[in-house]
Amino acid sequence: MLDLAIIGGGPAGLTAGLYATRGGLKNVVMFEKGLLGGQITGSSEIENYPGIAHAVTGMELMEPWPKQCMKFGMKHRMDEVSLVSKDGNIFKVALLGGEVVTWLVIIVAPLV
Repeated sequence: MLDLAIIGGGPAGLTAGLYATRGGLKNVVMFEKGLLGGQITGSSEIENYPGIAHAVTGMELMEPWPKQCMKFGMKHRMDEVSLVSKDGNIFKVALLGGEVVTWLVIIVAPLV
């Protein structure tokens, strides 16, 4: 059973994973069907991101993020989430590759 399932691997999901693991949650898994870093990785030039003084690509901006998050224990599973349902005090996350049960869920994925 997971402590936290994070659905979406962009900046918001990675930040949630970092803070959750640094805050003491032990079994944190991020579910992302594509490349970690999210939609921003497709940007050719980013000049308006806090802390970034010069223009960078989305890939350059996001490159160190997954490593930092995983350093503190967050795990990544490449899978697509099809449904999240609540069952009493727990959540069930239906995946293309099966199902997981978790205490908490953070959804930071685009609706498609």
